Amino acid sequence: MGSRETHLKIGLVAALALIDAIWIIAGGFSFDLSSLTSAICATVAMAAIGYVYARLRPNARLAAMGTETAFLISFSAAAALFSYLMASLDRPLIDGALMRADAWMGFDWMAYVGFVNVHPWLGTLSSAVYQSCLFQVALAFILLPSIGRTDRVRELTWLVMISGIVCITISGLLPALGAMAYLHPSPAFLAQNHPVVDLAYKAPLYALRDGALTHLSLTNVHGLVAFPSYHVALCVILVIAFRGVKGWFWPVAGLNALVILSTPIDGGHHMIDGVGGAALALGVAAVVITLRKRLGVSNRPETSEPGDAPALAAQHA
Repeated sequence: MGSRETHLKIGLVAALALIDAIWIIAGGFSFDLSSLTSAICATVAMAAIGYVYARLRPNARLAAMGTETAFLISFSAAAALFSYLMASLDRPLIDGALMRADAWMGFDWMAYVGFVNVHPWLGTLSSAVYQSCLFQVALAFILLPSIGRTDRVRELTWLVMISGIVCITISGLLPALGAMAYLHPSPAFLAQNHPVVDLAYKAPLYALRDGALTHLSLTNVHGLVAFPSYHVALCVILVIAFRGVKGWFWPVAGLNALVILSTPIDGGHHMIDGVGGAALALGVAAVVITLRKRLGVSNRPETSEPGDAPALAAQHA
């Protein structure tokens, strides 16, 4: 099943890249092809590592690390373009409805961020943990196979890709600016904390929506998804990926709980954005884990020595 999963992942990334290409041409966009260089080089390098350790120098852990990281890099590039293209649909904003949902839950963005503003150490902590999310994802693609959980890193790839596509699609059809941009607090209010995502960060979203941005590039890409929060979805996915992994689950869960709490502060999100992202991640995980079990994919730790050929054969049977 290992090779079947690999072929399915190649097909998914290729399909997303094809959609991007057709949309760019048909939509009258231009694209900086040179901005693909880093992603292509990194993908090829990691895929080569995966091939070498799958076929020439059998090592199940290094093979999984290389192959799955190649998928992460290539998918991230295709998904970034897809998010920009979806934003260009300029659908009606739903921030008003999201604000009402927050109010129903008893959440007040101004009060929440205002509390952090008068406690600078909370702002520093929030910014640090918020920015750790993508680093955690990258580290998980190295750590999981290195401790013998090649099963989990393959599962993690599916969770990242499918939840990303769903998040981007929903955000394009039901776009939102986020609480910070919707409320547009004063510069003095924002200056008290200097959040990671500020009002200037939203400029590409406005430009895409009004048609001013037609030249796309992977250089300095901004995250445009507000609802549901992909940041929170990734946090939940990381916790799921480390479930039952001794010595790692609780630290990962604790850190990502803090990241989720930081998303209204440093991501400018509505609280309902995070609720939506968490629900989406749990739903995608339930489907992916169930389907992989039905397809007979192993979900057990790799107990053999990393270099054992039999272990590799089992992973790629």
